[in-house]
Amino acid sequence: MSAQNSKKQKARFFVLAFALSFFVLAMMGLIVVFVLNPVEEENPSSQISTDAFYLPQEEDNLTILLTGRAPQEKAPLFFALVRLDMLEGRVPVILFPPQTALDEQTGYATLSEAYQKGGAPAAAKALSDSFSIPVDRYADGDSQALIDAVNRIGVAEYELSKNLSYNKDGVFINLSAGRQLIDGQKFWDILRYPNYRESELEQCREGAKLIASYVNSRFSAVLDQNAGALVGGLLDLVDTNFSYVDFESRLPALTFLSKLSGDPAHAYTLTGAWNKAGYFIPDATARRQLVQAFA
Repeated sequence: MSAQNSKKQKARFFVLAFALSFFVLAMMGLIVVFVLNPVEEENPSSQISTDAFYLPQEEDNLTILLTGRAPQEKAPLFFALVRLDMLEGRVPVILFPPQTALDEQTGYATLSEAYQKGGAPAAAKALSDSFSIPVDRYADGDSQALIDAVNRIGVAEYELSKNLSYNKDGVFINLSAGRQLIDGQKFWDILRYPNYRESELEQCREGAKLIASYVNSRFSAVLDQNAGALVGGLLDLVDTNFSYVDFESRLPALTFLSKLSGDPAHAYTLTGAWNKAGYFIPDATARRQLVQAFA
């Protein structure tokens, strides 16, 4: 082989090696770019989630009083206060014994008396005036309305701490302790069970735990594409001043809350004592707790 041909061959090898090296380096650069900075598919504006630009604001906070009674009964079995607290990212829940004493300025001796004389609106206002907490809305229904509401929203798992067995005066309850699916009837049975060891206080404590657990289990489920129809149907079951507009205006807030880590709903328990007249008197600790959680 001549010297000239040898030089040409070496030149070709050099060019080929250089090209291969450049190609390999280019491919490595592309891999790094795509791995560290993956290309995201652009979404049209119509697909942006409702909470994409949401910031928690006080105007979205709302407290509602839920009352439930047995059919044909005038006195509610429970008074549950539930608050949407967007600034704190939580949903506190607490139940009051029907015989909770109210301040004299309300004109009623107890929460039950306020309800029986003026209905759920009077009970909500009396509760607000007595404990210096806002009660913005109320929802009042009987046991069948509650059962239907829970069944429409859907069953949820719940850890029942004890056996509940009762069969008297036409009331039959038979629930075993442990984890189970709670439908509308079981939900109502836990709330109305009459043989709790500590009577109404334990009933309130168990009821608050149940409602908080149910909210945490079903919170995201009620915000799907059928949320409007579901909420509209629920409003038809009860006597309430909560409107569909209230729900629709808070949908971004609810969506935002549903995506936060942890469970938003927390059960609270009243502390206090019963007086000789049979009224429950919340103590100073309970009053402070109510203001901190619900004001």
